[in-house]
Amino acid sequence: MKKDRLEILVSIFVLLIVSGVIYFLVQNYSKGETTDSNIKYETISVNSNIKLGISEYDDINPYTTKNKYILYLDQLIYEPLLTISSDYNIENCLANEISKIDSKVYIIKLKEDVMWSDGTSLSSKDIDFSINELKQNNDSPYYENVKDIEKVELIDAHTIRIELNKEIPFFEYNLIFPIICVNQEENNIPIGTGRYKINQIDNNKIEICLNENYREISKEYKNTITVYLYNSMGELYNAFKNEDIDLIYTQNTNIEEYIGSIGYEKKEYPGREYDYIAFNLENSILKNIEVRQAILLGLQPEKIVNSVLESKAYTAYFPLEENNYLIGNTTNFQYEENTEKAKKVLDSAGWDYENGDWKKEINGKIERLNIKLSVNSNNKQRIDVAKEIAMQLKEIGINIVVEEVSEAQYKNYLENHNYEILLTGIYSSLSPDLTYFFGDGNLANYKNDEISSILSELKNIKDKKLIKQKYSKIIELYNKDIPYIGLYRNKNLIAYSSNLRGEITPNNYGIYYNINEWYIQN
Repeated sequence: MKKDRLEILVSIFVLLIVSGVIYFLVQNYSKGETTDSNIKYETISVNSNIKLGISEYDDINPYTTKNKYILYLDQLIYEPLLTISSDYNIENCLANEISKIDSKVYIIKLKEDVMWSDGTSLSSKDIDFSINELKQNNDSPYYENVKDIEKVELIDAHTIRIELNKEIPFFEYNLIFPIICVNQEENNIPIGTGRYKINQIDNNKIEICLNENYREISKEYKNTITVYLYNSMGELYNAFKNEDIDLIYTQNTNIEEYIGSIGYEKKEYPGREYDYIAFNLENSILKNIEVRQAILLGLQPEKIVNSVLESKAYTAYFPLEENNYLIGNTTNFQYEENTEKAKKVLDSAGWDYENGDWKKEINGKIERLNIKLSVNSNNKQRIDVAKEIAMQLKEIGINIVVEEVSEAQYKNYLENHNYEILLTGIYSSLSPDLTYFFGDGNLANYKNDEISSILSELKNIKDKKLIKQKYSKIIELYNKDIPYIGLYRNKNLIAYSSNLRGEITPNNYGIYYNINEWYIQN
């Protein structure tokens, strides 16, 4: 009996210990920070509707609009035969293949799985129609792309033959104009082949959604776009400031005056306005390489950009943008400002420095480094830049006389190349063609047989690796001969909401790369 009672007491004691242990473990388990019941998951609210804005809306038609913002937007709706990547590489879009038959003839094969947003198929008739429409409208922003197309022949439903009236280097870059449907007028709402289609247009906004007939629909991203229409840029800025829209594009580098400086992100990138110095290489003084080298060494373009242009531009040494795939990392463009080295270059070449003046006997005549820098009197910014250049070169003893010329005289210099040094600029092409700078009759009267040979070879080279090698050689010769000195490019700017997620990589061709992957994180 006593034994049984003892066993019962032991059992009760064991149960109490086990219960205590379990209670202890449960209590600690419930208090622990690593238990599933206490892990806090943050819920992220994602908005798939992107809100954009356009001021001074005129027409959604890319052939008739005069609004650059609409041209960028139209790239989401309409597609070209060939497109340009964020590093300015040319890529197939509606074209599946393009072949250069001879200097003026191209055969283009279209992709056969392309449909318009209304479900009909793209055909070569649409290409022919688009080219003819553009050729009849010389006010169109894409007229220059097609003006030299002499003839279009429809070989079959997906093949066309294009004949030019002259050879055009890198003509493929002309084929970036949007294609419109031959049956466009049958639709109340414009149709395209792009990733997006227009859902609705009214006086206040344009609603855009994914095109279900697009050949590369992504199931992961299904955003929509609402484009609000404003009467002025002032209204657009206010809308962005009030968070009514998520992104704006502008060339206004004083944008902080309108939208402030907090609550948004921004991305700046070089524009197409390229300013540079051109030397007249037929001039008795400037044809001497040591003079051009000394001028290059005496210049401080970063100071010009920071002081004269108030940091509203980028230094730019070469006609192609530095993010162009043909530049890449193969060439490091740098200005080597070095006053003492500039003087040594002149001294080594036989120039004598006396009383603050360089002089040298050339062809039996004493020449002095008193050089005229001509600039258009109507361009105040360039006048200020020219004066800064004169001050900088005075430090190395080169006397620059700034000549402010009339519009007529400036045009005469551009046409006849009879200046000494010209401060000028160009609206850069998207094409990498450098004929304007280095081809026959170029502005600097520059002659280099090797560059001429390369420019000729490039007309028939398809291998992009080889093309890049050829450009590296051109750059090497450019650095050596210094026919021009690049100064700066204007700045463009994208301002966007801090909540906007996605890769934003604008360039001078497009600003909405990868927009289908953008979203708003609230």
